Amino acid sequence: MSATTASAVLPTAEPGAEPGAESAAEGAAAPAVEPRLKHVPLGGFAMVMGLGGSAVAWHLAAQVWSITPWVSRGLAVLGLVAFLVVGAGYLAKAVRYPAVVRAEWAHPVKSAFTATVAVSLLVLSIAVAGWLPGLSQVLFWIGGAGQAVITVMVLRNWIQNATVQPGHIHPAWFIPVVGNHVAPIAGVDYAPEVIVWYFFGVGLVYWLGLLPVVLTRLFTVGTLPARLAPTLAILVAPPAVAALAWNRLEGTWTDPLSLILLGVMTMQLLLLAVQADTLRRMPFAISVWAYTFPLAAAASAYLASTVHGGVDYRWVGAALLAVTTAVVIGVGVRTGIGVRRGEICVKEG
Repeated sequence: MSATTASAVLPTAEPGAEPGAESAAEGAAAPAVEPRLKHVPLGGFAMVMGLGGSAVAWHLAAQVWSITPWVSRGLAVLGLVAFLVVGAGYLAKAVRYPAVVRAEWAHPVKSAFTATVAVSLLVLSIAVAGWLPGLSQVLFWIGGAGQAVITVMVLRNWIQNATVQPGHIHPAWFIPVVGNHVAPIAGVDYAPEVIVWYFFGVGLVYWLGLLPVVLTRLFTVGTLPARLAPTLAILVAPPAVAALAWNRLEGTWTDPLSLILLGVMTMQLLLLAVQADTLRRMPFAISVWAYTFPLAAAASAYLASTVHGGVDYRWVGAALLAVTTAVVIGVGVRTGIGVRRGEICVKEG
């Protein structure tokens, strides 16, 4: 750049102005840029749930067809790595900005996502149970204890928080209660019977209690904000995970409860499918990972029925597993692009 060009582009100080006064004024006028650490999203743990859930589905697929177990194990390892990365980021946020984290955990919308921390550990416990049983047991006890505490905390917040309005309700409200259904899937091998039945009972009763609340909000309050639109997929998860948990306890894949749960799950999948085009056009946000775990849970339920003597859903399960894997890959690539573009860990508009 020539001196003439530079003088035309760069600002000059007024006569008599102190050196650096202008740059200081410019700095005062410019909007403050908040550090990304302050905005590490709770929704990042949905990535762990999606990867871990996909690992479980591929493990079941390997029992139906001759598929290497390393696909499942590779996804489980990615889930563990994702948990360490997201967990380290959120822990650093909690240390540096404790007031922000406290506000999130008390927020009528965001508080539902706090359960993804514990559910992530429980899903990973299931994903590694067949080849790392010691780690699986550790993950179960930490995740189970966290799930029990978070369920009570979130329900208390919803009851006592006077700011909760119908518009704050969204399908992710199922996460804190239905996360209790994830615990028995791994916990039946590690915990006393009374504990796993506690989790199953809480998950079932509160899912059925919340279902009309969430449906009323969806039917009467209006469409969800774009960032929350992917949570519509969460409607698939409760019947899918409940069916898996029931069959780890006393159920069989041919009994009435299992068939009812699979039927409801199938209906929710169809409802999600007819909204796919609308959901596909929503702007990217980390919340798109909300698609992955419910789809993986449904694929697991279909394949588990096939493996354990229920209705043979192998081809339905295979098709859904293919869709789930494509979604995980697509969302993973888009998340990587978002990280490179600086779209992740930014203040929500």
